[in-house]
Amino acid sequence: MKIASSQFRARKLRSMKDFEDHVRWHVESAVAQGAELLLLPEFFAIELLTLHHFDIKSTEDVTKIFEWFGKEYTAAIKQLCANLAKEYEITLAAGTHFAYQPDRKCYYNTAYVFTASGAVFEQNKIHPSYEMVYNKELTTPGDKLDVFEINGVTYGISICYDNSFPEVARILSQMGADIILAPTCCLDEWGQSRNILFAQARASENQVYVVNSHMIGSIPFPTHIPYGFTFTGKSGIYSPIQPMIGTPNAIVSQGEANVEMVVVGDINLDYLKYIRENGHNRNRTDMRPSFYQQYAFQTT
Repeated sequence: MKIASSQFRARKLRSMKDFEDHVRWHVESAVAQGAELLLLPEFFAIELLTLHHFDIKSTEDVTKIFEWFGKEYTAAIKQLCANLAKEYEITLAAGTHFAYQPDRKCYYNTAYVFTASGAVFEQNKIHPSYEMVYNKELTTPGDKLDVFEINGVTYGISICYDNSFPEVARILSQMGADIILAPTCCLDEWGQSRNILFAQARASENQVYVVNSHMIGSIPFPTHIPYGFTFTGKSGIYSPIQPMIGTPNAIVSQGEANVEMVVVGDINLDYLKYIRENGHNRNRTDMRPSFYQQYAFQTT
């Protein structure tokens, strides 16, 4: 099975069609390389903000803009990605977006997955971070984790900061996920390095594949800080550290720094399941849950 991860360059747009063509290019690149699924990064649609002029004087102004953004563009982004999934007959894991949920009257950082058949899956980020506007309270924490099956493959989603918590990937793997999708957005090399390390670790700890998609590039937003947002990342596909399934550093495939591209890797789910019972490290069968429970604790 081939799976793809976008290394998505944010840029200044001229029109909504410019954005649509940008996303389409990534989908076409994945399909041309034979991928069955494409993962876009966290906040891949952030470049839509460059279609508007904002008078920004403070972080509070930026927060209000993101609140507007979550209401203004969610429907259009979902419709675009649903259409592309159907048109190209691919599963499109459309990164994340600030999404307003009217029934709860709050915002979530939500990942959407669209299938060629029209099914839609969602996962809200469990651990909100500062979400680029330095306002951790802008989004509400998700309150559940789900896995979903597409064409016989079970997936889970761990959004950026969520992947730094081993519990999230462990729960998803115990729920049956063989592939964990980790859309990510980093503003510096420290964030990039952390997220790559977390993807490698979660893959080996849980004997799953982890697909990690990053933003690169920059946009002239927000205007009250020099250079606006500049993104750094290196997208990749990671496996357990086992012979015959990956490399000694868990890399199945990885992007070239600061180059917009679609990274594609071959993954073998049958062999993944085989190594869980027969590999050098058999994390799943060698776990000792009753022992761990002696040391279970809650933080305050």
